[in-house]
Amino acid sequence: MRNLKLLPLTILLLFFTTWAFGQQRPRLVVGIIVDQMRYDYLYRYWDDLSENGFKRLLQQGYVVHNGHYQYAPTLTGPGHSSVYTGSSPALHGIIGNEWYSRQEKKRVYCAEDQQANTVGSNSVEGKMSPRRLTATTLADQLELATNRRSKTIGIALKDRGAILPVGFLNDGAYWYDKTNGQFITSDFYRKTLPDWVTKFNDQHLPDQYLEKPWTPLLPMERYDESLPDERPYERPYLNTEKAVFPYDLKAISQIKRFGAGETPYGILLASPYGNALTAAFAKAAIEGEQLGMDSITDLLALSFSSTDYVGHQFGPYSVETQDIYLRLDRELANFLDYLDNTIGLDRVNIFLTADHGGADIPGYVSPPSGYFKTGDFEQGLANHLQEKFGMNPIEFFINEQIYLYQQDSIDVGEIEAEIRAFSADFPGVYGIIPLHDFGHCATDPRVCEKIRKGFMPARSGDFLVQLYPGWFSDYYLKGGTTHGSPYAYDTHVPIIFFGGNIAPGDNYDPIWIEDIAPTVSELLKISWPSGATGKVIGGVLKH
Repeated sequence: MRNLKLLPLTILLLFFTTWAFGQQRPRLVVGIIVDQMRYDYLYRYWDDLSENGFKRLLQQGYVVHNGHYQYAPTLTGPGHSSVYTGSSPALHGIIGNEWYSRQEKKRVYCAEDQQANTVGSNSVEGKMSPRRLTATTLADQLELATNRRSKTIGIALKDRGAILPVGFLNDGAYWYDKTNGQFITSDFYRKTLPDWVTKFNDQHLPDQYLEKPWTPLLPMERYDESLPDERPYERPYLNTEKAVFPYDLKAISQIKRFGAGETPYGILLASPYGNALTAAFAKAAIEGEQLGMDSITDLLALSFSSTDYVGHQFGPYSVETQDIYLRLDRELANFLDYLDNTIGLDRVNIFLTADHGGADIPGYVSPPSGYFKTGDFEQGLANHLQEKFGMNPIEFFINEQIYLYQQDSIDVGEIEAEIRAFSADFPGVYGIIPLHDFGHCATDPRVCEKIRKGFMPARSGDFLVQLYPGWFSDYYLKGGTTHGSPYAYDTHVPIIFFGGNIAPGDNYDPIWIEDIAPTVSELLKISWPSGATGKVIGGVLKH
């Protein structure tokens, strides 16, 4: 028990009564988000998975097979926020990884906070907080329900993957500083690193990982679910020529030609060692914070980021992507065994999902896919409007959203007509959607609804450039894939519940990501997050 000696006798009696009533609640909830994990990976790689990782969850857990994001843009910041708030960007406010702030007159980052300072490093990587969230999270509600006696911790390589899930009232969020290979936080949470974090950092695991090569886990002929290793549309590591196994990370990390913002420690992000580092830090957090060690439910929000870096770099049909999932599968198996030995899986509840999927590479399936020339579109549209109106009314263009200057002299209707005229024959553009009037959204109603749920009046633009399915930015002509669309390849993700109080089963009904937080809230018998719009998924909980 925590701090019981400090409580008056009457409160102690009340507490023990409540504790006895709630013994069936889990001691620890572990939320796992696998960044950029498509649903089909579970079954495409099935024959090469171990028996105790993903297969264990699938065979012993409650599996949602038709789980989707209910909004677009399907990006990391909005995804992590939506899982834990049970709502959409329209309510939780994280409308992208970045967006344009009219109030601040600049591009802003979803977790940035210039008032915060880095703790654990001299870099600026810790100037972060959840202050741009506009709704509470599952972690916040658990803290409120237990009068702050719960411990809630967020962990990821990405700052946004650690910060946004655990919200405002948590006991800590920790992420990877690629300038020095350390886990850090910000003074939004605390003034110094806990001893267990310092002790973990003192092991210098990133330096040890950079001494290792990345070679395939299995014989190369076993990777027949992927395309041959040496293929176009795969992006090599910085300062290397080919995206081909094996990768000598030590040699790559010692190349001195790193540009601004790049360091040798950044190499680990796009390797399986990034996930190994994350799993090791999660175990250190469980021991250091004593998570799950008493009757008060704790929460660990754990995000594996390296799968996203590898997907962006090599694409969904690469040997590299298959290998990182096979290795993550073994990490997951080891982590499940660790939880069983440390706490007992009958006292732990786990949910696993992804923050978004990922698109097929247009170079492999074109037509009908293609690369949208973002820069040409933006510049061409600006020139077109300048010619028509004698001025460029566009203040900013980001996330395929057009932000107009807010001036009384601007006739939005006339501008919309010219934007449509320019876009009509531009390759990859399906249409223009006015974001303040979805009655004029001319695409499929289900796509319109996803876009509407990603729209927040105070933060979103005036028009969205909707691309055809399979089209994305020409930035990826140099290799890899991306995500962000309202289409199934970006919205369809795994949703699995596992552990004590979870009824094994399969669900093929349409389920939305916003349903996860209400379901876990019901499991814990706590209030739902403040902006939650989802529902409890029937059949998950044992009765």
